[in-house]
Formats: sequence, C-alpha cells, structure tokens
Amino acid sequence: MFRSSRRATPAAFLALFLLAACSSTDSRLPVYRGNPKQPGSVARVERIGFYPAFALRGLLWYAGVKNVDIGHAIQLYRVSYWSRSDGHPVLVSALLSVPHDGAARGTVLYMHGTHTGRADSVSNPSLEEGLFVAAVFAGGGYVEIAPDLAGLGVSHDPQPYFFTPATVDQESDALTAARRVAADLGRRWNADLYLAGFSQGAHATALMQRALEERRDPALHVRAAAGIGGVYDLDGVEFPFLLKGMNPKYSGYLEAFATSYATFYHEPLQSLLKPKYAASARTMLDGDHNDDFSKQLPADPHDLFTPAFLAAYDASQPFWFTTDMKKNDAYDWAPAAPFRAYYGDRDLDASPQNSLEFGADAKKRGGHIQLVMVGHVDHGGSAYLAVPMIRSWFDRLSSAPDVQR
Repeated sequence: MFRSSRRATPAAFLALFLLAACSSTDSRLPVYRGNPKQPGSVARVERIGFYPAFALRGLLWYAGVKNVDIGHAIQLYRVSYWSRSDGHPVLVSALLSVPHDGAARGTVLYMHGTHTGRADSVSNPSLEEGLFVAAVFAGGGYVEIAPDLAGLGVSHDPQPYFFTPATVDQESDALTAARRVAADLGRRWNADLYLAGFSQGAHATALMQRALEERRDPALHVRAAAGIGGVYDLDGVEFPFLLKGMNPKYSGYLEAFATSYATFYHEPLQSLLKPKYAASARTMLDGDHNDDFSKQLPADPHDLFTPAFLAAYDASQPFWFTTDMKKNDAYDWAPAAPFRAYYGDRDLDASPQNSLEFGADAKKRGGHIQLVMVGHVDHGGSAYLAVPMIRSWFDRLSSAPDVQR
C-alpha cells in the first residue's frame, strides 16, 4: 500500500468523512439477485459515500498533491459480484466511483497495492488509497472501478497474490458488474478504458492490458495503461531483490508469495517454508490479519526457507516455487496501447529494475512502453507523485482522437 507523507489529524479525518453520506441503498438501483454461476453477476450494491468537489480538493491539498483539477462531486458504491477462484464461484467486491453529473470522459480500472487486512480494502475507502484515487479520477470526470480481489472486501477466500488466472478473472468480472450498475444508475458506458495500478496492482495492470488486448472486446477498448512501482519480473528480479533482506517487510512479501502459489498450484508449502512458518502461513492472505503479521517473521528472509529449497535455488535447480513465480511474470509481452511504467529510484519494496527490465523487453518486442522516473522517492512516495501525472496523461488522451480504432 502507499502512505501519504502528511498524516491527517483526527479532526481532518472527521471533517472529511462527515461529508460522506452514510451507507445506504440508492433508490435508482434495483434489488440484485446475483447468480454464482454467472461471472460478473451483481449480488449487491451499497451507496457508501458522497463527496463534493471542494472536499476532494481539500483532501488532495492536505495530502500534498498538486496540479489536479477536480471538477466533479463523486458518488461511491460498494459492488458485490460473483467471480471465479481456483475453479469455484467466489463473491468479491469492488469500489465504484462515479462523477455526480456529466458524461464520463472514460473508464478507469484501478488495481490496488498489497493489503493483508480487510479494513484496508479499497471498497472500504481510506484517505490514503481508495478515496485518494477516487478523488483524482472520478473527481476528474471518469468512472472508476477498483476491485478488492478475493481475500479482501466481502470475500473470505484466499487472496490471489500475484496469481494471474484469478486476478484477471476477478478484474474482468468487476468490469462486467460495473457496466451493469452504471446502466442501472442511468450512466452511459464509456468504452474507452484506462488502466492504472500500484505495486501489486501494477503487475495486475500489465496482466489486464495483455488479456484485454488479446480479447478485443469493443466495450472494453484499452486506450492506455500505467503501472506505479510495479513488480513485473517475479523470479528474475523481485525474488532475488527481496531475498537480500534489506527491509524487514521482505519476509512478509516472500511468505505471501509462497502461500499464494502453494494454495493455487496445490503445492506442498512445508517443502518450501520451515515448519513454524508453514504452519502459520495459511492465515497470511485470509484478510483478517493486518500488516503487523510480518513482525512475527525473521529479519533475514533466508530463515523462512527450508535448506532443500535454498540448496536448489543456489544451484539453479528447478523447484516448484521459482517455476510457479515464472508462470506469473508480467513483462514478457508487447503492449499495443501505450503503457507507462512509473517508478521512484529509492524504492525499497519493488525493485526499480522491474520497470527497467519490462521496458527493455517490451521495446524489443515492438511494444509501446515508456519509463517514467518520478523522482528520488520511495515506494509510497512514487504513488503520490505518479497518480496526478497519470491523470494528466489520461486527460490528454481522452481529449485526442483514438488512431487505433
């Protein structure tokens, strides 16, 4: 997740949130009867907030975010919809943010950074991510959809942490659900789709652009995509980077990777993690544990792993964990619509080498990609600098003719 360099005082939090309407139904919306067998079927919609434009401008000012034009009040909804995970239906949720009035200038699919606590779900929007991103995009006239993914929001299934199949399914089904709800709200769907994501969400952004460009759905026409502080090369860049142990959070990230791939590829976790960590790891991605969970893990990530795995890794021998990571790399393709990889050169969570490798590989393949170094900032700082830049870029594209059509 990302954090603002400026902390909101309790009074600031209270003043902003009192402006939001209480959770309620919307009289314009029908009663939904979601079908678990129909991906994208809407099960429930809750109206969770209304923010006038001046409140959004105040929020961004307090966060130290400049040069973002906010011209619209926004309505926020939590949409619960059916999707798929590991071969079975799963009820998941997303934040839908819509401008209060006017035609949408485009549709933004935003993909969040890493969260391990349900309270941090984007459909429970905090000032630091969910509301911040909604303010920037919906406040600028875009319809914005931000899926929680399984394991967060309303879901108690395992979180598909950097797991491509379930991530793409659940993000795609969120778009289907959003189209239905937008229509029920009387909003005309704008097929011009802009993708954006931070950290784990930048990985999902690359996956979604690749999937949507292969699919060629005229109702979901990708105009552009932007990843911030992205993790694109899991086995070749990020895993060796995390294994160095320069940050106490690295063991938590690595245990999350291990848990996700053991869960979804049905691998023996005890062959990878030492017994005491394998025994507790299953709770890592259940949504009911916050970021303090990683404090129980060793400072040196090597101490997480079994000697058998470390010996195989050092000898460059195949092992299910590194093989499964490679299956979920997000860099080895050529973007047709322009992709911008934003990064800070002091990022100690997602190695900047991820963006550099993605850029070099995509260009070799003839892809449209641009690297944007936003400044001498860390992981969270890159988001606060990049999001306004992305909004400005999307605005220019939405005002220009689409030569790809």
